[in-house]
Amino acid sequence: MKATSTARRLAGVALAATAMAGISLAAAPGAWAQPDDGILEAGEFGLYYNSGQSGCVFDLFNYDTNFSGDTFWRVSGTCTGYGQTTNDNTASYYNRDSGTWWVYTDANADGAEGTLPAGYKGTATDTFKNKISSAYPYDAH
Repeated sequence: MKATSTARRLAGVALAATAMAGISLAAAPGAWAQPDDGILEAGEFGLYYNSGQSGCVFDLFNYDTNFSGDTFWRVSGTCTGYGQTTNDNTASYYNRDSGTWWVYTDANADGAEGTLPAGYKGTATDTFKNKISSAYPYDAH
């Protein structure tokens, strides 16, 4: 009987330790992409202040209907565009998400529409350079 009781206690302790480890991993920084932190991670869509994916970045994990209140971020050091509005101020982008993203030249998915497939990075064309105002990981029309 004593061996069975001890085995149950050990099993209970092991289960509790496993649960705590899972909670710790879930709460760990960097476990998932953190949008709007100035670090373009896998699963995010990034808009850059300068051409060629340079300067500060504005990173999105989900849609943003209106960039007017958004600004470019920096993690450390300096980068061109820090604190500048993202609205009508984006020169390039990088889609690190697994699906296509749609960008629009006006808020709320209005204006010209462009699509950026997974893994795509590039400098915005004349239609979109410094004119993007909203972005979605799906066709908003």
